[in-house]
Amino acid sequence: MITRSSLDKSQPTTRDIRKANRLQILHQLLLRKNCSRLELSQRTGLSSATVANLIADLMLEGLVIEVGMEASQGGRPIAILAINKSVGVCVGIDVAETYLHFDLYNLVLENLGEYQIDLPSSKKEPREIVRLIEAGFDELLKTFRCPKTKVVGVGISIPGPFEHSTGVSVFAPSWGWVNVNLKAMLEEEMDIPLYMDNPLKFNTVAEAWFGAGLQVDTMVAVVLGTGVGAGIVINGELFHGASNTAGEWGHSVIMAGGRPCRCGSRGCLEAYIGAPGILQTLKEIDPESPFLILNDQTRSISEIASAAQKGDSVALEVVKKTAFFLSAGLSSLINVINPELVIIGSWVAKLLGPVLMAETIQLIQQQSLTQPFNAARFVLSDMSRNPVTLGAATLVLEEFLVNSDRQPAFAHIEDTIPA
Repeated sequence: MITRSSLDKSQPTTRDIRKANRLQILHQLLLRKNCSRLELSQRTGLSSATVANLIADLMLEGLVIEVGMEASQGGRPIAILAINKSVGVCVGIDVAETYLHFDLYNLVLENLGEYQIDLPSSKKEPREIVRLIEAGFDELLKTFRCPKTKVVGVGISIPGPFEHSTGVSVFAPSWGWVNVNLKAMLEEEMDIPLYMDNPLKFNTVAEAWFGAGLQVDTMVAVVLGTGVGAGIVINGELFHGASNTAGEWGHSVIMAGGRPCRCGSRGCLEAYIGAPGILQTLKEIDPESPFLILNDQTRSISEIASAAQKGDSVALEVVKKTAFFLSAGLSSLINVINPELVIIGSWVAKLLGPVLMAETIQLIQQQSLTQPFNAARFVLSDMSRNPVTLGAATLVLEEFLVNSDRQPAFAHIEDTIPA
């Protein structure tokens, strides 16, 4: 199970071990909705005494409740436990280039409501984005009648490389941002715990907890949309890299001196397999193509996908060239990472995936080493919820759950949280 928190493996303290054990129990309750103490002991490998002591503390805090009893074989009835989902709420916010999407979740990550603000595809100043985030957050809570005091934290996804330890947006090319201390600006306006990172990381967390990556130790979650990137999980841990920029796979140069990329370089993978790159390929094949819908990437990609499924020669040529570049990028990725699973997601993958995957995998097999190819499975994401806001809320929830023993009991506020 991928987690944000980790032990200092060299010298873990008693408190570190207790937090890790506590989190194991809460993870199982979150994923399985309810469990008995015996099941928790079996699934975590913790002793019955350790589970009993931790559950007692969690119940005193109001985080865990008994939701029923189950008959046992000859003994006393067995209590069934669950996370108290009425304790509070968390919010995930996806700050994309053309919209802001807000999702409200309870503490078992059931979606309670959503709200969206559409943005024009033009340069945005940081203060304007901050104002819109604050306004959208307030409107979300107002619409679903949730008091701000019940929000345990907010996860916010920011496009481009982001240094979550400092709260600095390192580079958002579409808006011309360089080294913007966005977290500090938001904290001035929102008196609430914030966790910020880029969408690659949050998307990967959602896939690992709730998607195809559940119980997979080493995987890559590829984002194939307007931008291109990859979140990486190695031995069950989200890989950040030295500066939290691991996964900027879309800016691997695959064509020296090739197409200009919005990052400022040339020949990047994103310039060929991101939505604008795919449409550029279409323009090169047929400049007057009816599939080119002015200022509407989504409809254009959808038209290409639909036409390819019907056997249109131009659309099939676009798919073939896209598969060629995508396979080159994925071949290098699996040779280096050696994952057991590659998940390809986001909106371009959803639209083009059915006509793109077969040829892409065939090319990967030809271009990659035999052992890493044979070890890997390639799947399209089946996430039905927004994986970015879900991943953001998941990490907020984990931070709250692992540290909630420092906070007062919450059982008395149950009736103030939306069901």
